[in-house]
Amino acid sequence: MSDINSTNTSTKSYLDFSGLGELRGKAQRNDESALRETAQQFEGLFIQMMLKSMREANDVMKSDLVESNAMETFQGMYDKELSVQMSKRGTFGLSDMLVKQLSQRKALPSTDEILKQRAPQGLPLQTAPTPMMLDKTQPALTLPKTQIKALPPMNRSSS
Repeated sequence: MSDINSTNTSTKSYLDFSGLGELRGKAQRNDESALRETAQQFEGLFIQMMLKSMREANDVMKSDLVESNAMETFQGMYDKELSVQMSKRGTFGLSDMLVKQLSQRKALPSTDEILKQRAPQGLPLQTAPTPMMLDKTQPALTLPKTQIKALPPMNRSSS
């Protein structure tokens, strides 16, 4: 029978913010365990949201005799801690599927690498433009001189 504390993830509780800093550092160093821990935290968040929506579905049946703000606060804290512990145990298997899917994507070449491999095989859409040389011996074109005729004066007589 496995103990809850037997898992070796950095997040011990949903209040452990230092574990998130460590996880960010591992992810930046491309540490392999960062993917597993991130997937577990995502599964924990998913379980927490599922538990929260299940509690909200039961709000219709609440009674003022046994319900209070303190009770809701305790239930919220309990659900958060329960979601962390369930994700550590791999209850739903969501983190395992995420790790499997994302590990396969790491093994695939990036889009840039694929495009670089295809570059020599592609056909050019247009030929490269070549400059047109001007012949220096051609005489310049002359433009005919046009004369502008003056307009006749306007009659300013009032009619």
